[in-house]
Amino acid sequence: MNANASSGPTGPASAAGDDTAPDCIVIGAGPAGLLAALLLGRRGRRVTVLERRPDPAGAAPAAGGSVIVQPVTLGLLDQAGLLAAASEGAGRMLGAEAYFGGTLAGSYRYEELPGSPLPYALSLRPGALLGGMLAALDALPNVTLVWGAEVESLGGTPGGTRTLTVRTPGGTREYRPAYLLAADGRDSATRALAGIPAEVTASGGGYLDAGVPIPPGWDELTRAHFGAHGYLLETRRGEDGLVIVWITDAAAAAAVLDGPVEGLVKVWSDVVPRLAGWFARHITDWDQVRRVQHHSVRARTWSTGNVVLLGDSAHGMHAFAGQGMNTSLQDAVCLADAVDQALTGQDTGAFDAFEQVRRPYIEALQNLQATNTPARADQAAPERERAPEFEVLALGQPEIRPLLARAAAHQARYAAAAHH
Repeated sequence: MNANASSGPTGPASAAGDDTAPDCIVIGAGPAGLLAALLLGRRGRRVTVLERRPDPAGAAPAAGGSVIVQPVTLGLLDQAGLLAAASEGAGRMLGAEAYFGGTLAGSYRYEELPGSPLPYALSLRPGALLGGMLAALDALPNVTLVWGAEVESLGGTPGGTRTLTVRTPGGTREYRPAYLLAADGRDSATRALAGIPAEVTASGGGYLDAGVPIPPGWDELTRAHFGAHGYLLETRRGEDGLVIVWITDAAAAAAVLDGPVEGLVKVWSDVVPRLAGWFARHITDWDQVRRVQHHSVRARTWSTGNVVLLGDSAHGMHAFAGQGMNTSLQDAVCLADAVDQALTGQDTGAFDAFEQVRRPYIEALQNLQATNTPARADQAAPERERAPEFEVLALGQPEIRPLLARAAAHQARYAAAAHH
């Protein structure tokens, strides 16, 4: 597609050939930022992506790990032509089971969900997804990626149109974008420079996980165990293993960490007796166990003037329920559509409307995560109150689905026009 083949806004921000005044600047070359840039670029918008890391190889700090991506999000990646790349090295899950106090309380299959885009979820490697995104962006002459870019300041009036001063390997530059998408994470420098207050809260409990090989006869079902122990999850890790995640109160985690690793194996074996021998065989050293501190982010607003927060910069969350990547990619689709509509003058209130629909769901999910990460055991909610709804995880927030469908329809029209 030609770099100027869009009906973009008039005025300095869209001046042809002026690479300091793109339609949109995306700060942060993570999955959400790159997806937004790709979707806008395919609509003919001139986009500049700024990433503080020096090269693409360092753009995915979690590239060696894996994340669970649900069918609704896989459907979005499929629409963007990214599913094949994302599936490289990924592991498939066909459904899930939930146990309360050792008793099976619910069994679910993705193929049984009406409207599910795909009959499975994937445990995928972020590095494979980012590689596919970078390859797709490389084909768009109207999208520029700048590595080693450090945001220094925002000019203009707070709440109005902001300019951006950036230090790059080639020198300091000032950009005048029509819109600025801040996808620079939990500690977003852009958010702070824009004067948007945010609460960044560390989780109160303990989080331990360890990888084991896939046991013989494993049936591709994720299993979540709620009980007095807290929360134990057995799920896929990429194509070649399982990851066991234990979330409990701080005291219970500390008691186990103070002893030999066999104490952890015993706790997990008591919860999942059928894997007791497998745990004992494959978890033999503390070096195999990760202890992770998660944080939640609640920004006071998700947009101000021409600055829009995307993903973790707006609403970072705990890993419980595996929704961080999912919600961020879904948001990228919706916000890319909102930027495009604003640039054509069709819907300048789309950012506020999106936040009004999305924020209640995100904050309810963050509250649910807090009940699963208590500082003390007596702060935990009853088991059934701590379990997320499978259908919503798989298919996304009901209120956001029309926005995703609208974005897909707009994207399809642009794609059809480009082929003519």
